[in-house]
Amino acid sequence: MPELPEVETVRRMLQAHVVGRTVRAVRLSGHKLREPISSGLPRALKNRAIRGVSRLGKFLIFELEDGAVLLSHLGMSGRWLFSEGERDEPLPHVHARIAFADGTRLRFQDPRRFGLLRLVPEGRLARDKAIAALGPDPIATPPTGDKLQAQAQDLKLSVKAFLLDQKRIAGIGNIYASEILHRARVDPRRKAGAIRLEEWNAIAAETIAVLNEAIARFGTTFSAYRTLWNEPGTYGDQLLVYDRAREPCRTCGTPIRRIVQGQRSTFFCPHCQSRGANAKTRRKRG
Repeated sequence: MPELPEVETVRRMLQAHVVGRTVRAVRLSGHKLREPISSGLPRALKNRAIRGVSRLGKFLIFELEDGAVLLSHLGMSGRWLFSEGERDEPLPHVHARIAFADGTRLRFQDPRRFGLLRLVPEGRLARDKAIAALGPDPIATPPTGDKLQAQAQDLKLSVKAFLLDQKRIAGIGNIYASEILHRARVDPRRKAGAIRLEEWNAIAAETIAVLNEAIARFGTTFSAYRTLWNEPGTYGDQLLVYDRAREPCRTCGTPIRRIVQGQRSTFFCPHCQSRGANAKTRRKRG
């Protein structure tokens, strides 16, 4: 599933290439995504200009000229593709085709159909069921160790599950949770309520660093994710633990372990992320 860096990459490209364009026509496939696309969407979007594209967590927000928004989620395999030539190459699984007045086009492709396209009337975005449930976005509102510790107080769920909870932090998924915890030297199996403040400080700092580094390389592609120009992200070769089970840790050489938490794969180094790893690192730096 595309996570915050991938969605932010798409947002920046959409902001650069579709803002200011006016919708001439919309065609839908008629297939249901995670919920049905309203049959009234083509009529509702026609002749409206796009005034901006913002993001909250993994959600894209197309801001329309009258204050309404088109809310989009890429789901597991969704992608927006932009074109300005005379013809588009035929693609399967395209569920929305947006033609602009100047002849350019935007397509939403989603083979697995877990994505989302929903028109939200003016003034109702904050109350939308998907948006209202989200926690703060870690790029717009960078986390701090003390705030994370306060959120996690007395929680018995794992620190990995804490980072994945979109109600607490919006946008972090499986890839970046594993990378953040490795760089912070925190065992993903530990209870969130037992993490010390100094460790939360490290998690907060690495959250900001990892997400921004991934954005700078257009995110991570394993299979479906692509940019607006159908190009893969290049952060994959920077990953330290994710999808590297049994390979040597790039820090200490210990084989990376894979475990399953909440039906999702977690990757970590049992040496670098042992309980005393932070303390050992501090002593060396001191």
